[in-house]
Amino acid sequence: MEDKLGTKIIDSVERVLRYLIPGVVFCILFALSCPEAFDKTVCKIPDNDLFVFLIILSVGISIYVIHSLIIRFTLEPIVYWLKLSPVNVFSNNRCLCNYSKAHAKLIVNREKSPHYPKEYYVYLWSITHYAFIMSYLLLFFAYWHEDHSWVDSNAKFIAIGGAIILLLSIFSYLYMQALEKNTTATIKSNETAPEKCEK
Repeated sequence: MEDKLGTKIIDSVERVLRYLIPGVVFCILFALSCPEAFDKTVCKIPDNDLFVFLIILSVGISIYVIHSLIIRFTLEPIVYWLKLSPVNVFSNNRCLCNYSKAHAKLIVNREKSPHYPKEYYVYLWSITHYAFIMSYLLLFFAYWHEDHSWVDSNAKFIAIGGAIILLLSIFSYLYMQALEKNTTATIKSNETAPEKCEK
């Protein structure tokens, strides 16, 4: 009972941080990119810690949702078509019309299997997603900023850094997809293989 409660608390904290961190990074880059706009907007927020926390959390949730939609409708179909996705373990062709059905089978398989290293993959995927979000924000503010701001004087370096992080994020995403595919295929083959009789 205590272990389940501890796990639920850790999951809840992880979810809050998942949305809070992008919001905090956005506010920092916003202050460095548009100091005048920051003073006219953020600095006029009532001095209430809960209210500020909710605003930052809302911004973080919005950024994370946009990121999820970008991944879902751009990279996921491409990876599935290239047969690098773990979804391909449950589908033998590249037709996107079979994607949702195969994806559902993958989800059920993960939930039923005691061998799937969920916590390990959650940790690895969180790094990849945070890297993607960081690259979006760096590239966005490298283009959109006020003159004579700190970001304006370092825009080229920020843009280059954002582009490098974006490329690394894509490579990390492809690696994670391939890793999960191999893990899923191994678990599936072990679970469906007939047990050997001991002599």
